[in-house]
Amino acid sequence: MGQYYQPPPPGYGAPPPQPYMMEPPEAGSIKSMLNIAGILALLFGILFILAGIVFLIFTFGFGIIFSIMMIVMAIIDFIIWINCKEINRMIDARQYEQAKSKTLIWMILGFILGGLLIGLIILIAYLKFDGLINTARAQAYGPAPQPYGQAPPPPQQRLCLGCGQQIPLNFNNCPHCGRQAQPAGPAPAAQHGGMRMCLGCGQQIQANYQVCPHCGKHV
Repeated sequence: MGQYYQPPPPGYGAPPPQPYMMEPPEAGSIKSMLNIAGILALLFGILFILAGIVFLIFTFGFGIIFSIMMIVMAIIDFIIWINCKEINRMIDARQYEQAKSKTLIWMILGFILGGLLIGLIILIAYLKFDGLINTARAQAYGPAPQPYGQAPPPPQQRLCLGCGQQIPLNFNNCPHCGRQAQPAGPAPAAQHGGMRMCLGCGQQIQANYQVCPHCGKHV
């Protein structure tokens, strides 16, 4: 009997999701300041263009020049409003360096043509970018890796007098031959240059001895 086709589970074959990085708190603060500056720029732009139209209609001579200046300032305020929204989109895309550079440009124009209040608010937002960039870098790279600690020293060993294998010092019987281990004596011969242990009696003897002087066993 044929098997029924079972569709693959959702997400099968799709790349694993990327770890989500929370938006730094400085980003929300900067976006709030830019939203306020953008709204003020929009309101000032509307007021300036209305005032410019009124001066253009009801005044002559110097009033026409003044009305043209008001309309130009209104256009600048509208451009500031648009660019505040654009900077917020760049912050959402985590393009913090580019957003900082763009904020600097419109902060200067805001002071000169958009109004002192708008320029001051954008200045406050600009000053917060350094903290935002540092926080983003810390999230991206994480804390500096700590050096790994040294490996724990290996347990002390001793020779089994039955089979000659190394066994831990705390073993009472050899796990290789089953012989009862002799009580721990002096340190292994390797730690005493020119010495070795007699496998017959466990005493330390000179490395060049062929016969143990204590028990007579050939080594």
